[in-house]
Amino acid sequence: MEEDLSYQVELIERVKKELGMSQSDIARMFEMGKSSISEWANKKTKMKPPHRIALELMLKDKEQQEVIDWVQKLPKIIKIVERK
Repeated sequence: MEEDLSYQVELIERVKKELGMSQSDIARMFEMGKSSISEWANKKTKMKPPHRIALELMLKDKEQQEVIDWVQKLPKIIKIVERK
């Protein structure tokens, strides 16, 4: 149980950092009170699986978008390298 709670704290921190969201943003997204997100972040209550999965998918989507952006830049990078 403690491991689950530690993971959810880490997950919330990653979402805040990597997606630039606040606890208030997360609460609005899930249409719930800020106190619920605070309870998750402070290991007072366990996050339900649908919320955990949604946050994980948001992070995964960002990672995929970064790869897509990099791939789209690749032809330009190749042209620059070929000129030298």
